[in-house]
Order: sequence, then C-alpha cells, then structure tokens
Amino acid sequence: MNNLPMQPNNSQGEGDNDHDTGFAATTEKPKLKQPPLYKVILINDDYTPMDFVVEILRSFFNMNVEKATQIMLKVHTEGKGVCGVYSKDVAETKAAQVNDYSRECEQPLLCSVEVDR
Repeated sequence: MNNLPMQPNNSQGEGDNDHDTGFAATTEKPKLKQPPLYKVILINDDYTPMDFVVEILRSFFNMNVEKATQIMLKVHTEGKGVCGVYSKDVAETKAAQVNDYSRECEQPLLCSVEVDR
C-alpha cells in the first residue's frame, strides 16, 4: 500500500479554496435486491396416513393441530400443499429432513422446494 498522503485534484489552482475538493462523493446507496424465498411443498400420495402428515407438519413446521389438519386436507384434495416459505437453505433443509424422516418411518411422503413467485 502506498503511504503517500492523498492530494486533492484542484484544477482551479492551488490557492482556490472553494467547495470543490476534487474528490467524487456518492450519496446514493446501492440498491440491494432481496434474496428469493422458497416454498416447501408436500406432495400427496395414496399410502401415507393422514395422521402421519399432520405429525410432519406439527413437528417440522411448528403448526398447531388445526393448521396442520387444514394443510393435510389441502394436500389430500389438491395433490400438494405449501408447508411454509423460507430462505433457500432453510427450505432445502426442511424438505430433506421431512424426506429423511418419511423414509425412516417407511412412508412414501415426498417434500419438495419451489421458488416463491
């Protein structure tokens, strides 16, 4: 690194002490874009018991019985349902945890992740 003191670029002459220092100042803050969010989705199958789906929703998504039952019925009637919306890492982790737990319990329930638009 250069240890020389910075000298302003004074194009109007050495003795002129107007407000122009010769340094460019930016007052605009860079606009940061929010990272996209991701939906964790349960996919219906014909074999997983409804009470197991409610257990998943309560355990992994901290839902109460009423909300978990509502989502379970949506999955059952519409083929899929959103469990929650999270950052990418959290959504992928939750989906993986649900899929792993389902396999451990010998259930075919699947959980996936989609970008929330």
